[in-house]
Amino acid sequence: MFDDDALLKKIRDHFQLPAFAGLNRVQHEEDPDDLRIVYKATTADGRSYAVRMMSNPYSTLEDLAGQASLCGLLSGGGLNVPSRLYGSDGRPYLTLSWNGREVWATVETWLPGKEPESLTIALAEQAGEWLGAMHRLAGQASAPIPFTSGSPWSLFGPEDELDQDAQALENALRASAAEPLPVGEVFALYRQKRSKLRVCWPKLPGGPVQGDFSLNNLLVDENGRLCGVIDFHLAGTDVFVGHLAGEASFLAYAADKEEGAETPEELGDRYLNALLSGYERSRPLNTRERSVLNDLIGVRRAFACYQVDDVLGDLKAGRMEQVNRQLQRMLVYLNKDYCPAFPR
Repeated sequence: MFDDDALLKKIRDHFQLPAFAGLNRVQHEEDPDDLRIVYKATTADGRSYAVRMMSNPYSTLEDLAGQASLCGLLSGGGLNVPSRLYGSDGRPYLTLSWNGREVWATVETWLPGKEPESLTIALAEQAGEWLGAMHRLAGQASAPIPFTSGSPWSLFGPEDELDQDAQALENALRASAAEPLPVGEVFALYRQKRSKLRVCWPKLPGGPVQGDFSLNNLLVDENGRLCGVIDFHLAGTDVFVGHLAGEASFLAYAADKEEGAETPEELGDRYLNALLSGYERSRPLNTRERSVLNDLIGVRRAFACYQVDDVLGDLKAGRMEQVNRQLQRMLVYLNKDYCPAFPR
């Protein structure tokens, strides 16, 4: 429990806040390498803040400063994102010792709104508009925003999670009784598309991104319209179209499954198209970005982490018929033309 009065006083003093009139815990996740505690704190004057205590191996103090700068940039551009508070030493964080571990505390404004119950076509389109606006504003920043790493969607870096998942799956499939022909086809296509993307990657525009544009970080108003984006703790530097492809594919899988669709990928296509349409209204893609988007979405959908986990689970359970069906689905994702109007 985060109920240490002395610790709370240190946080209040550092961020020059009055005493808290109310304090409600909204999140507490803790393991040996990762701590995340979030409270909604209300002061006597009626203002509300998100008070966070965190510790993990992938963030640095420079990243915390970058998160605060990115929030300030986007807020200044008219987007409703949390504003980080700066402390008495001019920093947007405070380092502390808690339960024998070093942690940092941040405080940001609490945004009104609620998490949407499901993703709709209209909300996907609005999400695309916001994501495009975020990328546009980030690309117009007058000075670089410091981050020590990329976003979770970054490709071709030391933390390329997509390639790590793909390699783990290939090794498992090669050692299994899966049909060798589709296995070979899947990974030949994957490597072909990655090779094309690697050549273009250094020439694509990029900058700081929020990094976790998932459904639980979107806020909607009483009419179900998008009214805020929260949670910048995975922010980092990325290629904008790569981030777009990752977030769009992720949100497509998060969508409710509509009745009447002929194939599973048809469901995701509707949400992808809506999000891409909204994105281009805020930030039209350039010719080079358009030329790589189809391959990016293909590899993202074929090797989504949760899909890889499903195939590995079927392999472990010996459900080879299901594994072979999944391989055929991956081939559909890799071969599909998601952007028929875009140059290939």
